[in-house]
Amino acid sequence: MHEDRAIHRVTGGLAEIRLTRDRGNAIDPAMVEAIDAAVRAVEADETVRSVLLTAAGPAFCVGGDLGFFRSRVDDLPAQLDSMIDTWHGSTLRRLSALPVPVVAAVRGGVGGGGLGLVWGADVVVAADDVKLATGFTKLGMTGDGGSTWYLPRLVGMRRAQQLMLRSTPVGAEQALEWGLVSQVVPGDEVETVARTIAEEFADGPTWAYGGIKQLLRDSDDRTHADGLLAEYRLMTAGAGRADVREGVIAFTERRAPKFDGR
Repeated sequence: MHEDRAIHRVTGGLAEIRLTRDRGNAIDPAMVEAIDAAVRAVEADETVRSVLLTAAGPAFCVGGDLGFFRSRVDDLPAQLDSMIDTWHGSTLRRLSALPVPVVAAVRGGVGGGGLGLVWGADVVVAADDVKLATGFTKLGMTGDGGSTWYLPRLVGMRRAQQLMLRSTPVGAEQALEWGLVSQVVPGDEVETVARTIAEEFADGPTWAYGGIKQLLRDSDDRTHADGLLAEYRLMTAGAGRADVREGVIAFTERRAPKFDGR
């Protein structure tokens, strides 16, 4: 379904979701449907132990397809309602809640609602030519993709206001300095580096990764005492798992652990 927009494949526990549209992987209804279907498939596949987000072409995802919006400008409220309802209510929510690590390899332009894919990743490997821009106010819009939720948490309120209100673009080095991406590499290495990290995650302690993601995700809504209690509960709940046993024994035997995700 919509393979000209996005595809996914699973190899050795690593699920790759690849954006395949020309024109900067711009988001139209078919693109939303394709990415949502891929995320749902990954969510339902119990063999998946990590996820890699990649994109064909020079730009990871430039945001909404303005040509599509222009052709339907008189019906824009209904079009946006349908697209964002799925994008927010299913795609991005499911992506960020996946109990496995998500690694994104981003290059070129990344903007608008496409930033939601970046915000939903746990590790973001950026090419040195990457440029992030919300861009919404240039269109008279308020924004979507979760930027108004993520940005204050990632960069602080003042920088978030600059990025959202003025649609200020951010290059690779500034994105790294501000904590918007995890690392910056040469453009011809971005997918290789990201894939290596995703493969490492696929061989790691899957249940522990999921627990850490949940603890971090919930930390904003917890007091320090509640956070300590949550950590205690997960540590004790996982103490009898096969991966914990393997990790402890491997450490004392001075060898690399062989985790199977259990």
